[in-house]
Order: sequence, then structure tokens, then C-alpha cells
Amino acid sequence: MNIKGELDSFSKRYAAGMDNAGREGDERRSINHPVVFVFLGDQSAEALGVMHRLNAAKWNNSAGVVYLQLGTKHHPELDNVYGWSVPSPTEHKLELRPAIRKQFYTDDAKLLELNVTLRRMNSRISEFGRMYTHLQRLNIAVVTRLDDPFNVLLPEITVLMETIFGEQFRSVVVDLYGLLEEKSVGDEFAYRASLGVGFLRELDRYQSRDFKLEAMLQLTGEGVRLPAVHTPSPLFDMVYLLSDKDERGIFGENGMQGNYEAICNLNLLKNRKSLNEQDPLHGVYNNQHFKQNATPPDGDGRSYASAGFAKVTRPNQAIALTVLYHAYLQLLERMKDNAQTGLANAAELLELESPYWDRDIRSLLPEPQRAVEGMFSLLHDAVSMTELRTMTLRQAETALYGTTAQLFFDSNVLKRLEEAFRDRRFGERLRTRLDSAVIGQARYGFYSACLWTSSEQSGNVLDIIREQAKETAKLLEQGRSELEQLYAERVDRQPFAKMSFWDRMTNKASLKSFTRPFLELVYGLKLELLLLEMKLRLLNEYEHELEEQHDRSKLLVERFHLLEKMMLDASRGSISVTSDYLGRNINEYYGRAVQHILTEAENRRGAQFYFEERYMGNVSLLLARQDEAFVLQRLIELTDKEIFNHPVFQKPFEDELLERANVTAGYDSRDVLSKEELFRDLYGTLESEAAIRADVYNSTHKHRYEEKYFFGDFDSEFIRFAFAVDQGSRTYKLGCVQELKRSGIEKLNVMGGFRIEDLMYYRNGRRYYDTYVQNGYVFHGIDL
Repeated sequence: MNIKGELDSFSKRYAAGMDNAGREGDERRSINHPVVFVFLGDQSAEALGVMHRLNAAKWNNSAGVVYLQLGTKHHPELDNVYGWSVPSPTEHKLELRPAIRKQFYTDDAKLLELNVTLRRMNSRISEFGRMYTHLQRLNIAVVTRLDDPFNVLLPEITVLMETIFGEQFRSVVVDLYGLLEEKSVGDEFAYRASLGVGFLRELDRYQSRDFKLEAMLQLTGEGVRLPAVHTPSPLFDMVYLLSDKDERGIFGENGMQGNYEAICNLNLLKNRKSLNEQDPLHGVYNNQHFKQNATPPDGDGRSYASAGFAKVTRPNQAIALTVLYHAYLQLLERMKDNAQTGLANAAELLELESPYWDRDIRSLLPEPQRAVEGMFSLLHDAVSMTELRTMTLRQAETALYGTTAQLFFDSNVLKRLEEAFRDRRFGERLRTRLDSAVIGQARYGFYSACLWTSSEQSGNVLDIIREQAKETAKLLEQGRSELEQLYAERVDRQPFAKMSFWDRMTNKASLKSFTRPFLELVYGLKLELLLLEMKLRLLNEYEHELEEQHDRSKLLVERFHLLEKMMLDASRGSISVTSDYLGRNINEYYGRAVQHILTEAENRRGAQFYFEERYMGNVSLLLARQDEAFVLQRLIELTDKEIFNHPVFQKPFEDELLERANVTAGYDSRDVLSKEELFRDLYGTLESEAAIRADVYNSTHKHRYEEKYFFGDFDSEFIRFAFAVDQGSRTYKLGCVQELKRSGIEKLNVMGGFRIEDLMYYRNGRRYYDTYVQNGYVFHGIDL
């Protein structure tokens, strides 16, 4: 599983949950009248997908919103989305728009299909009646890209919808949202600009007070045609032109995303249900009032509007990743503490102390004294004591036994010991003890196994084994030297070789009285040396096993730390894309918060609660048997249970931001940010980011009219601050859409009063349009 993808998915889930989370009694977004969104042209498909998600997330009764996608491609499979598509009539750009219009009027089958689709939508809207306060009015929001050739059908589609939906609703209000892309679009930039200018010229015609349209666009299954009529008046109630470039000449970082959110909020503003509609302090939006003020009195009524949208939200994705990272650090810290604490008892836990390996060696030869006694019955050659007394012990053994004694010892003692050593499988037994007593114990795991077997760690068990092996090897070397010295001694110097006076007189000294103590002395010492060799072999095997275990554990610990690095990188990366003051001190503030919350949890449940099966369980086995993603999933579950439910994450947006801004400041620090300074930053950011999304020539013209709306809690300190900023001197209307938003604040600026020729997009594109027309391109299906 992709860890980066899992972290990204987690942070987005948390952010979405925080955005949708509301407290009991919160006033949430709701719309009064039914709304239909119409996306005209293939290039508006992206807008459909985004706005469908936005409405679902932001509107209480979004399930009652109906969508229509019109173009040459099939519509996406989403709830309440209807589609109507026709094949492109030509690939040639020369007369593409007129060809689309001609096909519309001549293809009866497709026209009937469109009629049926609209009537199905009409019925569907009625089914949602209980979701709305009123069913007298229907709002239609038409969204199209200016350079999409399919918008040549805009008047016919609009009038047909007015006619069919007008059978169900007393009033049908249609708004148009035209999307402008001003960034160069490859080698087609001039052609695209010409398409956009051509559409704007048509739009100016549609918005004149004398515009009318009557066409036989209603079609029944029997082939009967009925007229669709638009009486002389502007085609749209309001036309909003929204660009990817704002009036400051700055392109938006997220392209059209801000425009999609502006469209959603404009529809809410015009069609919302609010508990404070009668409260004049809230500056409730009045569409008729806006239209009157945004329409120049010296013209024919053709004027246009634009908007700018901004939101300042708690950086929930960055917070989620930072919290998860610090929760993981706390987990690793607890594993590290457990390893350090357990180190003192590690040798005993693993049975790596002297009593244990002495026991293991004794188990190889339960009765060591009997091993030599079996040699007493060995036959020996007839050698007189007088001869033996002149020999060394090595010579005496050779004279008596040749190689028989050594062969007997090797066969009956050495071989038995080696077989018993192999049968015991001491290395495997140690590995089993490690697995059961360390790896299998959730509180220890690979972290402890790695630390306890690390040469860099003071008091580690590997050093204990190596020290003991060193001492054993030294003893073995001394013993072998003593054996050589013993073999070199003369027989007559040994106590057991003394002859009585009678033995010397009769020369009848018994060999038996010599051979038994001789074998006890020499082979008793050889047996001790053999047991020391077995002990050294045992210690070496333990050392080898511990080294292998360290290498194995180290790899797992490195994976633990690699996961830590990936989480840190994700946290830092998310913070880095957050604006400076919104991302201020996220790591410090939430690092402390996580430590505090988990310390509280440890005090309640015990310091080892992390390793309970309902939380993390044995993370070592989880990592070894599964992978990092499973550890991450458990950590996310722990974080959800123990951290995100804490009150520190339920604080109002402004309070959290202010606390976080000052988290590193001391009591005497001059860098402490006051609430007023924070509010000033917030206010400035919202105003700047909500710049009108239309680059209008001479934007300060006398017909410019503006209204600005906050979406937030009117009783919050920030909203009260915002309303007081330029009270008494403001030249625009200021309002607030009441919402108890805990994760941020939104602002919508609306501006109207400009004409088509005021748009820099139109001014710059007109020369392309005129040139293409001179070269034979036809952009219109009607005579302008």
C-alpha cells in the first residue's frame, strides 16, 4: 500500500470531517427554492464534478438539487445528474458553431430526447418538494465556458427550459455564469479567444431589453411541435463573468476552483433560508437592489457582474498529519523507554546468565564422574612400575594404552557431548526465547530486541556473552597449558606413584593402583577442558544468534524510522503549502497538545495502553507480518479515539489560531500577537483573496457597484471586528450570512456595472476575432 497516498487520504478525510462537522443547534446552509444547475458544453464537465461535491458538502438539502450536462460527451454518473449529448457535426473549425446550431434544429430525434430529459427533470424536482420552503420559484444556474462552441445553443436551451419548467413553477429565474480562461491555451489561444469574443457579442444581444425568441422547440413523441417563447426582455436575470485572473491581474493558484465556490455561494446568497432574514444588521442580500445599483442609468440595461471568493480555514490537513506524526513519536518514545527500562533484566529474561548456561552445559553430561570411570576397565600393556617411574605421564600413557584411552574418551565422551549439543539446538532455543519473551511481547518488540543486542548500547546482552566467551577462552587456554605441563611431569613425582618399602623389595607394585588415579587425573582434566570447549561453543552460538537477531531487528527498527520520516515529510510538506500566518506554529502547538493528551491517557489507562490489542497491539509483529500501512491504520484509529475527540480540537477558529500564533512566545516577549493584529491579518487576507475575478478596464468607473458578504457567525469577535473596520466610510454594502462555522471564515465580494467592452479579455481578444472573421471563419448562427 502506498504510504504517501494513505497519509494524503487520511488528511483529506479528517479535513472533510472537520468541514462538515457541526454542533447541535448550528444553523446550516439551506436553500429556499429548487435549483437546477445546467452545464453547457464539454469544457464545463470539470465544473459539474467540483460543484456537485461542493453543494453536497455545504448545503443541507443538496440532495434536492438537479444537474444537467449538455455537450458531445456522456455525462458523469452522479446523483441527480442528467445528460444530453449529440455528436459533433464537423471537425472543421471554420464553421463549427453554426454547424452545431443547424444540427440542433434539424435532428428531431435528439430534440425529442432533450424535451423528454427536461420533463423528467421537471418531475424529479417535484419529488423533492418537501426539501424546500417554497415551490413557487425555480432558479436555474447555467454554467458555460466562453470559448466552448456548444454555447451557440444557449438561447434555445434557455428558452426551452423556461417553457418546460414554467409549466410546473410560477416563476423561473435563469442566471448565467460565464467562465473565462485567460491563461494561454497552447497553439489554439487565438482561436479560443475568438470563440470567447464571439460568444460575448452574442451575449450582449441576449441581454438587451428587446431580445425575444420564438421557435418550435417543443416536440412530442407524435412529432407535433409547439413553440418555446421568450418575450422581449434580457434572457438572463443576472450574468456573472468569472475569470481565472482577478482584477489585480493575478492568476488564481487553483485556477477555476475559486470561481466554482463563488458560484455555489452566489446561489446560496440569492436563494438561502436564514433565521436572520429580517435583521438589518446582517445586511441581507437583495437581488433586485443589487441589479438596480449595478445597472448604469444611461444605457440600455446591458451590464454584467463578477465576483471573488476567499476562505480562510483552519489548515486541517496539515494539522491532521502533524498530530499523527507526534502521536507516532510518542509511540516510538514509549517503545524506546520500554527498551531502556527492560535492559537491566534482559539477560535474565533471555536466560543469558551464568546459572543458565552452566545448567545447559551440565545437561549435556548429567553424570560427568561416570564418564571417566568407564575407562578404569580398559586393558593395558604389561609394564613394570619401575619402568613407568622413569617416564613422563605422556610416555606412561603411551606405554600402557597406546591410543586406546584417547580413542575411548573421544568415542564415549566427546562424541556423546557433541551429539547432545546438536540435539539441544541452543541457537534455536535462544531464538524461540527472543521471539516469545521479547518480539512477542507488545511492550518490547523489535525495538527492545535491537537495543538489547546493540554493541553501541551499554549493558547489552551481546557484550555480556562476548565477555563471558572471552573469559571462557582464557580459562580453556590455561587448562590446555596445565594439561601439557601435567603430561610433561615424571611419573615418580606423582603422589599416586609412590612405592612402599615392601613393593620396592619385592618389585611387585600393582599397576591398578597407578592406572586408576592416572586416568582420573589426566582424563578428569580433559573432561573439564571438553566442558569448557562446549561452553565456549555455546556462547559463540548465542553470540551468532544474537548478532543475527540484531541485524533482523535493526531492519525492522529502520522501517519504523522510515515511516517516521515519511510522516514528518508529509507534515512539513502540508504545512509548507499553508499561508504563513495560517500555518504558524502548527508543529509546536500540536506537538505539545498531543503530548499533553496522551500523557493524560497514560495516567488514566497506564503507560502501556498503546500496546493493548484495541489500540496498537504488537506493532512489531504488525510491521513484520503485514507492512507499514497496517501500522499506520492502527495509529490513525488510535488518533481518532484518543486525540481528535479532545476539546483542544473543538476550539473556535479564531481562538485556536491566536493560541497557536503565540505558543512559543514567553510571558515577557514583545512578539506576542494581539487578537486585533490577528484579526487585521485575517481581514486583509480575505479581502485580498476575494478580489473580483474579472479584469475590467478602468475598474474604478462610475458605474462600479460592490457588495461584500462574510459567511460566519455574526456574533463572533472577528465578524464584529470586520463590520467595524470602515464603518461610516465604506462605499460598499457589507453583509453576513449567518453560519456557526468553527473551522474558518469565507468571504464573497460581488461587483456589477461593467459592460462587455470594459473586459480586458474582450479588448485583447477582439483583434483575434476580427482577423479570423476576415479569414473566412464564421462564429455565429444568428445575424448580429
